Amino acid sequence: MKKSANNVGTLYLVATPIGNLEDMTFRAVRLLKEADAVFCEDTRRTLILLNHFKIERQSGIDSFHDHSPRNVVHKIKTLLEAGKNVVYVTDGGMPVVSDPGFVLVRAATECGAPVNVVPGPSAAVMVFAASGLPSPKYFFHGFFPRTRGEVERTMEVVKQNPVVHIFYEAPGRIESSLEILNRNIPKSATVLGRELTKIHEEYLRGEAAEIFSEIETRGKIKGECVIAVLGGEPEPATVPIVATDEESFAEQKTVELTPEQQAEISSLIKSGISSKDAAKELSKKFKVSRRVIYEFIIRRLT
Repeated sequence: MKKSANNVGTLYLVATPIGNLEDMTFRAVRLLKEADAVFCEDTRRTLILLNHFKIERQSGIDSFHDHSPRNVVHKIKTLLEAGKNVVYVTDGGMPVVSDPGFVLVRAATECGAPVNVVPGPSAAVMVFAASGLPSPKYFFHGFFPRTRGEVERTMEVVKQNPVVHIFYEAPGRIESSLEILNRNIPKSATVLGRELTKIHEEYLRGEAAEIFSEIETRGKIKGECVIAVLGGEPEPATVPIVATDEESFAEQKTVELTPEQQAEISSLIKSGISSKDAAKELSKKFKVSRRVIYEFIIRRLT
């Protein structure tokens, strides 16, 4: 580990496995061995990790979490100012994501200490990648909202933004959170990830109402959960078809585009493709007229 130019230490935010210990990186193991000090969310959890990788630390490890006294941050800042390198890990995944690590980052920057991120597993990114939901973007909300006001505000954000919305949730609360989605956006495409990277890893896919119904019948749920839900208006859009030379209709008809199709059209248009080319490319995939897609783009996206 190198010292910075101004002789202060470096704060390392080290990602650790969220389940499968084979996801630990060589760099993460090395830094946990070499660091002058290691702070973690739960010393019991981190000791299991250290013992598995045969990491022996003469200086031991200390805890830092939501309820730590302010003098712990002062201690870390003092170590950095003295030129000591400090590693911070959580119970699993990327530090600072849904944990108080940002406080340490601020303390490090205040004393001119560099902050290095050592990449690794992240449950939010995993579920976004595995969801198959048609959006190039995601909105990470952290843990599912608790209070009525927070729930109402969050549901409005989901409804108004046609991107993938990701929530963390504890197994004891997953049913109640899915019930909220069922009440507010029952038709929205939803993916539930559970026991990620572990032996019993599972993904449930369907509408929010379907996922809620499945979990409701299971009883007690084990394992941390991640919810991905496609935002935007859940009701399918009705787009009129106008007869053309290619399509001779006795009277006007309507075709419903699903929320997933709408999101995919929006994503393609945002990528820079023309309305005409988008309609041509997706009409075969969706098995609908080019004009249906083109009319949707003109009326909703321009």
